[in-house]
Amino acid sequence: MTLAHEHLFVWNPEFHRNHPTLWEPSVGVERAAQELERAYELGIRTIVDLTVLGQGRDPQLIAQVAEKTRVNIILATGIYALEGLPQIVRYRGPGEILDMPDPLVDLMESDIRDGIAGTRAKAALLKFACEHQEADPTLRRVVAAIAEVHSRTGVPVVVHTDPVRPNALLALDLLAKHGVDPGDVVLAHAGDITDAGYLREVAGSGAYIGCDRFGMVMVPEGQRISNVTDLVGRGHLRQLLLSHDCASFIDHFPEDVRQAMMPDWSYDHLPLRVIPALRREGLNNGQLTTLFEENPRRLLTGRTDTAQGATHAG
Repeated sequence: MTLAHEHLFVWNPEFHRNHPTLWEPSVGVERAAQELERAYELGIRTIVDLTVLGQGRDPQLIAQVAEKTRVNIILATGIYALEGLPQIVRYRGPGEILDMPDPLVDLMESDIRDGIAGTRAKAALLKFACEHQEADPTLRRVVAAIAEVHSRTGVPVVVHTDPVRPNALLALDLLAKHGVDPGDVVLAHAGDITDAGYLREVAGSGAYIGCDRFGMVMVPEGQRISNVTDLVGRGHLRQLLLSHDCASFIDHFPEDVRQAMMPDWSYDHLPLRVIPALRREGLNNGQLTTLFEENPRRLLTGRTDTAQGATHAG
């Protein structure tokens, strides 16, 4: 089984380096490895860690986790820039104060071709965030950079979308203007859309649909399961990617608050609770294999006929 949208650590490294008593990374590494080992015992063989710049991607910490677990960890490159680009690239790029080719392009391409920050892990996906209802200059620039790297490397694109104010079609339209085919795009969190008509329209695009927040509280689990079964019934089985969007450590709120709010938000929730629920709704073994093995493999490799070649982040 592959969990196609997860995280290990979502944090602000600068903040924590200046206030080191808030979290001990070595403890976090041990905990993450233990959680992944539990997931392995339940059949999870691979997770895709979609933490990118702006979310605290730390390849050295992830490499330490990788040394302690049998679970394959696949990494991504990209940028999570909901409130503007960081200063280091904001003023350098097309139409900026220093009008030049976008430095983001070469940085992301290097993550894919050469490896991330001296580790053996090469990024296998591109990711950006889109929570707008209309495209602003930052989003347009990020999309252009992502699309350029996609055209050079062929790796798939994952878009963090907003299911509350659905904008998945906006993201697809922006990418299409740069030549990105919907079949190479994952619309993360679209599985939380509660407007059935809009969700069906999104699925009709041919993009992958991220039903990837199981265990989070914003949408009832029954709604998520209903969305999956509805889309399967309408012929979209091969587009669905199921996951949790979980992080072993996330500094957005205290751990005790997280546990109280979202006790099922963990890497083992799908095998323990969601898969049995899907079986009760009529999904068979072949369909579950498609969801958890064939679809992620096709996304990452373009084929379903061989064992998945995950890049271990060691």
